[in-house]
Amino acid sequence: MNDGLDLRQLRAFVAVVEEEGFTMAAKHLGLTQSAVSHAISALQENLGCVLFFKVGKKSHLTRHG
Repeated sequence: MNDGLDLRQLRAFVAVVEEEGFTMAAKHLGLTQSAVSHAISALQENLGCVLFFKVGKKSHLTRHG
């Protein structure tokens, strides 16, 4: 279900891509890691696809991401 794009979710997405991880993205945004995780989960749910996969502590984009 797509409720429209949420700027908070898009900012979290960009930060995770740039920082290659949720923890560093959270620090960059001044949020908790949990808040970033929730934003990404909501974005993935809205889009109906998985955007990241993890290798060790780093997060990488999937084909859909």
